[in-house]
Amino acid sequence: MAIPVKVTRAHQVTLPKRLLNEAGWEGQEYFLADLHGGSLVLTPMTLDAARPLASFDELRRHFARVGVTRRDVTAAVRWARRQAGDGSRRRRTAR
Repeated sequence: MAIPVKVTRAHQVTLPKRLLNEAGWEGQEYFLADLHGGSLVLTPMTLDAARPLASFDELRRHFARVGVTRRDVTAAVRWARRQAGDGSRRRRTAR
């Protein structure tokens, strides 16, 4: 059953709770949006953030693909430690 919705000036749409419940999408936060034959189609999206990396080499390859450098990582760790306020320092280990 079609349910009317409004598009706001900010191009936002609120999906009616009844429609989400009927679709079985209660609590769903992310969707993929696509156009099919002039209709907007939403598909529930799952985020696989919990998938562990196979290895540090996989992480390094991912960082290289997205342009993250060693300096970026060092700066991010330094920033996170300052935010935590714990004053923890990394000790260099013998190689």
